[in-house]
Amino acid sequence: MKRNIFIVILIFSLFLFTCENQYTSAQPESDDFMLGNETLLNINVDWISGSRLALITNNSGVLSDGTMLIDAISSVQGIEVVKVFSPEHGFRGDDRNDDYIDEKTGLRIVTLYGNKKKPTQSDLSNVDILIYDIQDVGARFYTYINTMFYCIEAAVENNKEIIICDRPVIPDANYIDGFMLEPEYSSFVGMLKLPEVYGMTCGELALYINDIYFEGQANLRVSEMLNYSREMSYESLKLTWIKPSPNIYYPSSAVTYGGTCLLEGTNFSEGRGTDKPFEYVGAPWCNGDELKAELDNFGFQGVEFEAITFFPSSITSPSNPPKYVGERCEGVFINVTNQKLFEPVKTGIALLISVAKLYPEFSFTKKNFIDKLAGTDKLRLMISAGFTLDEIVAAYEQELNRFKKIRNGYLKY
Repeated sequence: MKRNIFIVILIFSLFLFTCENQYTSAQPESDDFMLGNETLLNINVDWISGSRLALITNNSGVLSDGTMLIDAISSVQGIEVVKVFSPEHGFRGDDRNDDYIDEKTGLRIVTLYGNKKKPTQSDLSNVDILIYDIQDVGARFYTYINTMFYCIEAAVENNKEIIICDRPVIPDANYIDGFMLEPEYSSFVGMLKLPEVYGMTCGELALYINDIYFEGQANLRVSEMLNYSREMSYESLKLTWIKPSPNIYYPSSAVTYGGTCLLEGTNFSEGRGTDKPFEYVGAPWCNGDELKAELDNFGFQGVEFEAITFFPSSITSPSNPPKYVGERCEGVFINVTNQKLFEPVKTGIALLISVAKLYPEFSFTKKNFIDKLAGTDKLRLMISAGFTLDEIVAAYEQELNRFKKIRNGYLKY
């Protein structure tokens, strides 16, 4: 009788243990795709067992089904999440860039945007392992990768381990283009030795950063994706879409962003305040049909330009209103029809060339912010001087090809 009772208790205990570790017990099928955070919880969980963790994440740090990593990892026995570090736009993507206690989790949220960009020794005093899980868009001026850099640096300085949960590249993972960053134009919208679009996952980029900037000193591991290929489109993975930042509404916005973000350094609207930021572009003084015809002359593949009219609204970002709020703007919709053929950087440059040619009202913004976005003053100066697209591309091609060779040494997929 006692033996039977013992068996019942043992079976019940095993049941409770399995329920409590629901994210570590699942075994993937041979061809199942898994994000890096899912392989961490299901395959590499021994990396973090018995550890005190700090997550570097935001609302994009989710599993394939949309469950936030913070919720999934907190249910794993023997693991303690002690705090969260948040990038630009805040932990929950609500543009809250201050330190506070998150109501849902009860965790302290420490912002790494603004005056403080790197975890301090005090921040890490009760932390064993840093875990980075943020979806980026593969563009140098998207600030999340700079937050990753500073967290790797903090890990080196404080002898902490850091794990990068790898994620897919939203644009074409084989596409690399644009000027390399020149050191004198380094800023928080571009501080790494990369071209404008660099074609690497965050895990691959972390390995590159560790070698190039820290001589491999970081105790860094990448929790790789399972069954991922560079040839896969983001849409084919059937992931739950979460906006990685307030104005990247759709995966298609992330695809065009690599070129049209350059417009932030001009008085031409990049489409903020519309249904399709970075896909709708224009201005009150633009003629949509005229601009479409000019862009069509470049003969780009994988994209169609459609003349449109739009009225920017400040509803989505009242504290940082977009250009031309409430004004009637004409321009084009950059409709990507084949992502493998589409070239966002060259399209962005062609757009600048066309607008500068057609409209005397066009101007670069004060203090030449576009130089920080482009990573150089060459783009602005060449457009102002009337250089052609081919001439501008030739100005960066040699350095770009040099980077491509270096990049090859860090590719995991």
